Amino acid sequence: MSGGMLERLRRINASPPPEESIALRIAVLVAVLAGAAAVLSQGVGGSGLRLACLAGIPAGFLFSHLDRKHDRFWLKMALAVALLVVFIRFLASAQRLFDGGSAAEMQIPLAELFLWVQFLHSLDVPARRDLMFSLASSLTLVAAGAVLSVSLGIAPWLVVWAVAAVTSLVLAYRRQLDELPALSPAKRPNVLRPVAAVVAAVAVLGTGTLLVVPEAGTTTSLAFPARLPDVVRVPVPGGISNPSLGDADPARRGSTRQGNAGRKSFGYFGFSDSMDTAVRGRPDNSVVLRVKAPKPDFWRGQTFDRWDGRRWTQSDVRPQAVGGGPPIDLPATAGDERSSADDFVQTFYVERGGPNLVFGAYAPTQLYFPGRAVFQLNDGSVRAATDMPGGTVYTVVSKRPLVTQATLRSAPSGPLPAAIAPRYLELPPSTSTRTEALAADVTKDAPTTYDKVRALEGWMASNTRYSLHAPPLPEGADAVDQFLFVDRVGFCEQIGSSLVVMLRSLGIPARLAVGFAPGERNPFTGLWEVRGSDAHAWAEVWFPGVGWQAFDPTASVPLAGDAGVRAAGSGLVPYLVRHLPKPSAVEIEMAVLLGATVLLLLVGRRVTVWRRRRRARPRRSWADLRLADLERMGARVGAPRPPAQTVREYVRVLEAAGVAARPLCDVADAIETEAFSGETLTAVERTAVEAALEEAERLAR
Repeated sequence: MSGGMLERLRRINASPPPEESIALRIAVLVAVLAGAAAVLSQGVGGSGLRLACLAGIPAGFLFSHLDRKHDRFWLKMALAVALLVVFIRFLASAQRLFDGGSAAEMQIPLAELFLWVQFLHSLDVPARRDLMFSLASSLTLVAAGAVLSVSLGIAPWLVVWAVAAVTSLVLAYRRQLDELPALSPAKRPNVLRPVAAVVAAVAVLGTGTLLVVPEAGTTTSLAFPARLPDVVRVPVPGGISNPSLGDADPARRGSTRQGNAGRKSFGYFGFSDSMDTAVRGRPDNSVVLRVKAPKPDFWRGQTFDRWDGRRWTQSDVRPQAVGGGPPIDLPATAGDERSSADDFVQTFYVERGGPNLVFGAYAPTQLYFPGRAVFQLNDGSVRAATDMPGGTVYTVVSKRPLVTQATLRSAPSGPLPAAIAPRYLELPPSTSTRTEALAADVTKDAPTTYDKVRALEGWMASNTRYSLHAPPLPEGADAVDQFLFVDRVGFCEQIGSSLVVMLRSLGIPARLAVGFAPGERNPFTGLWEVRGSDAHAWAEVWFPGVGWQAFDPTASVPLAGDAGVRAAGSGLVPYLVRHLPKPSAVEIEMAVLLGATVLLLLVGRRVTVWRRRRRARPRRSWADLRLADLERMGARVGAPRPPAQTVREYVRVLEAAGVAARPLCDVADAIETEAFSGETLTAVERTAVEAALEEAERLAR
């Protein structure tokens, strides 16, 4: 490299004047560390990257401050080479995308690239311009962490970053003002007031936008995440493994034993080879899944078609291995209708290890799963070949029929396909005649299958009750008959089973599905938070030309075609009401007392300032007050006084305007004497002038 070119590079890379404010450096450092922590908290990077961020960035800021006045040319050259190496590593990771990988695989390498760039840049921040660049790039880190986050665990880092960023901007602005000698301290603008106004405006506009802008969809997403932290094969390929039911023997995880002592508080007994409606007890409120989906739906795990009066089982449990991909294509099964359905993309984030069932809205067609093979039953349910511990991520693409009430009412009728009848019409001998008679009586005026379903749902809503304290099922009793005519109190299992049995008695194909209700949508993350208590059982009814459609008297989930567009912040206020801490009566009283005290202090301070200003304001002299009276009288008769006009000249104007009391020239003499001679009129003289003004004003009216 020639000397001239080297000198030119030195001039191009010359640093501006160094920044001397330690407070500004610390504020920017806190913002950068908060952004880095927001990304690292999402599981990004190994131990080396964590050390570089949490220890290297502060060390880099310290080094930059100590070395801020020295020539840094060769350091810049070394950092440029290091940045090139980091970027080449990123491109090597990106090659997987062009080799057929998912775009989701690039999220982690891209976040790691941002962190390495931030670390290297921290070694060269001598000037305010460099610090502001670090602050701007920390916003990129915060955004990357928010993209990767699926919970509010990132919220504390966002708060720390916001406070540090605002503080940095205030300090940078003050430093800029300090460098302007033309401005005296008295003329310098108040920094805090415009900053507070901007923060308030951003908060109001951000909240308003959140409540108006439609929530983002996932149908056209380029990234389909999939992740499996641990690979633990299930004992029986294609069988059900459900560690949350607490079966100590792994070889029997797929057994029909339920309610055993080791069951987790969030475990649901319906996620097994059979479901016994005599089992009591519901899962707790632990979050088990987070679901990224554009609209709510039932997250179905599996279905049951064989009923013996107490227990549901599956008549066909021969799983078929399907693989390939990504994605794994899932073939259509009995009763599926995919011709008029739209793609519905859902990403499931497993929070607590449960069954190896792959949940998803009906009807799943593609699966992005970490394993290369899964098992599918002929009811469309999918089982993984491994356990699915917390941290598992998979994406399901479903063909979701956009049905409405009109669509279901107009569904064609005719002979049932062999794949549907008699499998989904079968009833056990224990079905009572009064159950069949009730179904016929309730639906006698319902013209269509859809109307019959709604009529039965309406009857159960009016005549039965959902309760977590359903009475035990007597030995030998039919669970549906007991629920409809004796107890009339039950869980979703009894309610859903009764709906299926009554529909079958009317010749309508139906089955029992188990999975999760949609859960609660978090307006901050846009994800559905599914808890153990959302484990659910509902009826699925078959409609010709439509396929299987979910119905449930206890959960309000709109039909796919009736679900309107939601705002991104939909449900914000109810969510905050449910999740904000509930203060005690003592805390409320203390808050009210503190608020009243602060209010009184603020009002008292304002009153004190007002009184001080009033005292400091100069009092108007007697001459000023009388001149004001004179001017007010002149304005009334249409003769206002110009500022340059003397009192005597003005009096002559008033006399010409018809103000004829005692000669006003005496008033003018008194005012000028009091104002300019230094003499003070006696009380008698003042009284005489005031009387003359009053008389003149009376006549002027």
